Amino acid sequence: MPAGRRRKGDSKKGSTSVQQPSPKLDGKPEEVEKREKERKTNDLNNNLLKKKKERSKRACINGCCWLIGFVCSSWWFLLFLLNAMPASFPQYVTEAITGPMPDPPGVKMHKEGLKAKHPVVFVPGIVTGGLELWEGHPCMDGLFRKRLWGGTFGEVYKRPLCWIEHMSLDNETGLDPPGIRVRPVSGLVAADYFAAGYFVWAVLIANLARIGYEEKNMYMAAYDWRLSFQNTEVRDQTLSRMKSNIELMVATSGEKVVVIPHSMGVLYFLHFMKWVEAPAPMGGGGGSDWCAKHIKAVMNIGGPFLGLPKSVAGLFSAEAKDIAVARIISFGKDVAEVHSSKVERVDFKGAVKGNNFANRSCRDVWNEYHEMGIADMKAVADYKAFTTESVLELLQFVAPRMMKRGGAHYSYGIADNLEDPKYEHYKYWSNPLETRLPNAPEMEIFSMYGVGLPTERSYVYKFSPTSECHIPFQIDSSAEGGNDEGCLRAGVYSVDGDETVPVLSAGFMCAKGWRGKTRFNPSGIKTYIREYDHAPPATLLEGRGTQSGNHVDIMGNFALIEDIIRVAAGATGNDLGGDRVYSDVFRWN
Repeated sequence: MPAGRRRKGDSKKGSTSVQQPSPKLDGKPEEVEKREKERKTNDLNNNLLKKKKERSKRACINGCCWLIGFVCSSWWFLLFLLNAMPASFPQYVTEAITGPMPDPPGVKMHKEGLKAKHPVVFVPGIVTGGLELWEGHPCMDGLFRKRLWGGTFGEVYKRPLCWIEHMSLDNETGLDPPGIRVRPVSGLVAADYFAAGYFVWAVLIANLARIGYEEKNMYMAAYDWRLSFQNTEVRDQTLSRMKSNIELMVATSGEKVVVIPHSMGVLYFLHFMKWVEAPAPMGGGGGSDWCAKHIKAVMNIGGPFLGLPKSVAGLFSAEAKDIAVARIISFGKDVAEVHSSKVERVDFKGAVKGNNFANRSCRDVWNEYHEMGIADMKAVADYKAFTTESVLELLQFVAPRMMKRGGAHYSYGIADNLEDPKYEHYKYWSNPLETRLPNAPEMEIFSMYGVGLPTERSYVYKFSPTSECHIPFQIDSSAEGGNDEGCLRAGVYSVDGDETVPVLSAGFMCAKGWRGKTRFNPSGIKTYIREYDHAPPATLLEGRGTQSGNHVDIMGNFALIEDIIRVAAGATGNDLGGDRVYSDVFRWN
């Protein structure tokens, strides 16, 4: 029995080792049930959260797919409607909102019976002409003959450093760096649009086509606006090409050409008229009567005959403001208001640059300010005012290398004696105050520009030695006029103009300098002033407007286009009504 009992006990003991007792639950049965419910509730909530996340993820994907599908469907539907609706429907909608639109000038002139007569030559201004790649570094592979300037400007965003390298010219020669060839786009497409949707010459070309013009009697004299005028001939023979094309159009049509330059193209064509008559090798060898034989009229649009101070502001302080003509640059409002005859002059000829400080971070922006001392900068800015004459001395002092390069190709003075042989040099040819108009008494010159827009005339500067990139001078944006009617705003004095070129620069030569027989116009070429008073578009549907006087938007001004078409069809300045003036340009001396 004991043994049996032991076996029985052992078996019980063994059974307990195999079958583990269930864990003992502490607490009352209600608490156990409560905990069990909480556990089940948590599990259920977790499952619900997982399902919600999955549904949310699927909903997001579905939403994106639906959105893409909706956009694509809407786009295709709109394209279908655009192709299905009559071509006049957009104009109908516009007229329903803004009222009846006038006929474009080309349609109006066609109804009057005008037809193409004189060949037309367009001379674009700075920046608006396209430039394309012909040879470049490996970073520009695959872009042969693609536009680097104009169009979409896609390469600016994709490879900005490479783009800058290819757009830059050699600092010494002013021509292409080794291994790079960027050339102007040829044909009417060179400057019809600056970028997608931003017209320059396109509206004028389209209206001329209405009366019979086509590419055989329209020529875009595109040039590389980065180069000096004479270097466009040295590198690309652009002036020779213009001469040949004009001669060809005159020979084939039997009529003289009408030349239409815009902005800087006005000065470029002024240079051309001297170049074409000058003997080779400096000139084109056309002889003194070439212009008289080949040119009926020159219709200058927004011409900066007397210069622009945006160039001064940009060179002096690398600040971008709207372009305007510089009469005075001042340090301090009180001195800016003093008459120029009473301004204290600063003599830079005996100045010595000293107390140099290093500027290694921004020499590509302004590579010569680091050679000036603080004392020299303070002397410049010590409440001195700089007129157009003295600002050139100032730039020669602060930027001698840059001014030396510019002085080799351009001159900025007023001729005392135009018989002086020195004025036969090409650097004087683009300055109307240092050259004569050609001997062409039957030719006409028009100055056409917008008025009614505030245009920069002069700047108030402040000395700021701690400014970024060590450019120690900045436009004093805190300088304001004494009342609401004052012309001083944010350190800039404004006058009447086209928001880029003041009336004085655009109109003075045709109003006074070339009016009648003068030393600048010995053959008495007839000159006319045609001003266009600015009227902004009434609604956004009008785009940039048909009555704009803005420097570029004026290219779509119906009144200007009508004047050009009439002259191209054979009218004279007197047929247009002579001068049309809204400003005081004839009262200035």
